Amino acid sequence: MKHLIWLVAVVLGGTGTAVAADEAPQWPTQDGDVTVVWQEPENYKDVRTGSGVQSRYQNHVFATLGKHLQKRVTPLLQDGDKVTFTVTDLDLAGDVRPSFGRTSNDIRIVKSIYPPRMAFSYQVIDGSGEAIAQGEEDLRDMGFDTRSAGRYQNESLRYEMHMLDDWIRKDLTKQLEQR
Repeated sequence: MKHLIWLVAVVLGGTGTAVAADEAPQWPTQDGDVTVVWQEPENYKDVRTGSGVQSRYQNHVFATLGKHLQKRVTPLLQDGDKVTFTVTDLDLAGDVRPSFGRTSNDIRIVKSIYPPRMAFSYQVIDGSGEAIAQGEEDLRDMGFDTRSAGRYQNESLRYEMHMLDDWIRKDLTKQLEQR
């Protein structure tokens, strides 16, 4: 039976399983005043799904966090300003572990020993093309599990959103106000 399923998969799916570089998944890159680039996501520490299709889960994570950055940063910009974030690593809150129950799906265990972490570089360019803020960040929220979910209580990436909000409020906003 296994051989028959494999044979059907090969016949219906084509003769090869390798994906050419130009056919590799293109993760969402938000453009506009706030651009988010997901650099080499295959090397990220942890963007694994407990169940479902991995590429769909990654697409969800990247789109959600990219849109969140756009939503929070855009109001801080003046006319003509552009921001580029280049994400180099992501480690979601929790850790994916195998479940040994009735289901074959893995589960994400969220405990204080698995904080969210995100590494990225950023650059803010004003309308004249001058860099007005830039840097590299390696954010880690060690107290993520002690705060109220607040406005993100129904969001699957609430811990990561709070972490980004804190950085925007404490660091980026101050840099942009000093111009």
